[in-house]
Amino acid sequence: MDSVQRIWLRIESALERLAPAVAAALPAGASEEQLVAAEQQLGVALPADVLDFYRRHDGLPGVHVSGYGPVHSLGQLLKDALERAEDADEPMDEEEDGEIRRDIGWSARWIPLIPQGNGDVVCVDLDPPTPERLGQIIDWTHEGWTADYLAPSWREYLDAFAAELEEDDRYELFADGFHWNDGQPLLMPRG
Repeated sequence: MDSVQRIWLRIESALERLAPAVAAALPAGASEEQLVAAEQQLGVALPADVLDFYRRHDGLPGVHVSGYGPVHSLGQLLKDALERAEDADEPMDEEEDGEIRRDIGWSARWIPLIPQGNGDVVCVDLDPPTPERLGQIIDWTHEGWTADYLAPSWREYLDAFAAELEEDDRYELFADGFHWNDGQPLLMPRG
């Protein structure tokens, strides 16, 4: 499997082919100081693959990743995580399944990476029921306050996304943009 930096090269190459304006607008990476400050504010050590992602580019605007929304910038991630932390540890009547914590509706250690625009969010799970699941990617939904497993790590999730972008005709560019994207070009999965 590729490193996050190699995966970024694949993503950038695909974006240059599919959506040059989106590729040209990719933000610079977050600084080490910004990453350290984010971890301090969140009260967690982010996984290396998440840090490597943000070192290259501070988010992925203009691209709906695997049918979800664009990846948060570090600032958006912090804002979202801190707002959601107010609802952390709300008890639920679900039993543990060994995959994702089911005894709470939200954990402050579920770090939101990709908003879905409806309150749902793709997160990196830093509060799994077992240590070997630390860093897994989950899809949390506000309906029922439940989560589903997506991938074992952010790197593997990104690798699958890069493969999607490399497939012909999997994504299409909406050059006129949409109202929720401030009229900027937006690359979305077809269908």
